[in-house]
Amino acid sequence: MSRPALLLLVISLFSAMSCSRSDGGRVRTIRESLDLWTFRNVGSMMFDSVPLEELRGVHLAGTGLLNHDVLVKGTVDSSGIEGTYMVVSDASARMLVDTTRISAENNKRPPRVGKSVYIHGEVKSGEKGHIYLFANAIRGG
Repeated sequence: MSRPALLLLVISLFSAMSCSRSDGGRVRTIRESLDLWTFRNVGSMMFDSVPLEELRGVHLAGTGLLNHDVLVKGTVDSSGIEGTYMVVSDASARMLVDTTRISAENNKRPPRVGKSVYIHGEVKSGEKGHIYLFANAIRGG
């Protein structure tokens, strides 16, 4: 691919990604949008704009991270029959992960129990203020 064509592709990708919104209505920056796209498609991030957090840190930050994207690593403890949720744990805590978006987009189920995964997700607050992740993408770890 020639340099002008590559430059045009990058500019159009940036302009398309700048319009990305989280489910909470927060506008993602171009870097965050590009990192989400590359994580979904490649499994890594270009800019590391989304911090890698421990599950306990996400729980403790609570509303401070509400509607923000985070990256967590954990082991799948259990998952729903229809692929709509899974429970992930690490050495510090456990967390519910809503996988409805992923199962609807890819028409596939969450990873098997016992598998290590990286989850790019948006921090949400459920009933009674319980913190959970709304998964944007999941990759094997």
